[in-house]
Order: sequence, then structure tokens, then C-alpha cells
Amino acid sequence: MNTYTSCPSDGSAVVHLRASHFRPARPYDLQVITSNLSLTRDVEDNFWLYLDLAVRNNNEWKENAFIVKFANIGCTTIRDQAPGIYGIIAKSTGAPTDKNKRCFIPKGQYDVNGPVNWTLPNFPIMPYGRYRIHLRARGDPNSPVRYCAIVDCEAIPKPG
Repeated sequence: MNTYTSCPSDGSAVVHLRASHFRPARPYDLQVITSNLSLTRDVEDNFWLYLDLAVRNNNEWKENAFIVKFANIGCTTIRDQAPGIYGIIAKSTGAPTDKNKRCFIPKGQYDVNGPVNWTLPNFPIMPYGRYRIHLRARGDPNSPVRYCAIVDCEAIPKPG
């Protein structure tokens, strides 16, 4: 991850995140994050996740290069698609990591800190390169945005 920026939402989930620098010379070193997570409602499988990926090409962003929608399985999507991210959140919030249990992150204020593995093992294989991900969470397709973030990151090959 290169940068993380919050964008306008209804304030249901607010994340202030800083990550150590991504070093292209050592791309498989884990980045260390320091963040504050504020949830005004419990996070369950009652919301949709939308990802709009722009790809960097010819010194400009190509918007909507990939669009991914996870319908009404928000918490489980985070746990299954981004286990490293969910794991560090679960460690701070007490959320269950067992896939046989209901996915649930309780509302509250949390400090989420430590090394994080950004690997997305169940996400479609993407062409290598630089991406800007516009991530939004909503209760349903027409409801206000509960969480919004823009992440600038790199897709790199798996380690040999």
C-alpha cells in the first residue's frame, strides 16, 4: 500500500490509518500500520462492498478498469478476501477468526496496530501494476455510504 485516504461517508465506520513505506526493493516485507478504528454500529453481513479499481498506465489513471461488487456479505467478504487485514482487526476488537462462526465486529473505538499482510488469496488474479482502489460500503445499493476509502497500492507477483 502506498497511500490511504478517507472519503465522505455517514460516519458509521471511520478509519485513520498510517502505514510504513512500501519499499519496491523489498516488496514482500510486511508493512506496519498504525490506525484508529471507530465503529458506530456492529459490522456484520448486512452491507455491500463496492470496489472500483483504476489502473495506472501511460502516466495517468484509467478509471473503472475493474469493478467488483460483494452483495450483502460484507464482514465475511473482509474475512475471506483479506484475511491479513481481518486478522489484525480481530486481534484488536475480539472478533471471531473461526470461519465456522458468524462474522461479527462489535461497535466501539479500537487501536489497530502491527504488521499486516495485504495478500488477497481469494481475489481474482490481477495484472501486475499500480492500482487506485475506491472502496465503499453501503447497507444496500441505494443507501448512504457507511465507509469510504481510496487506497493507492501495487499488485506484485507471489513470492517464488
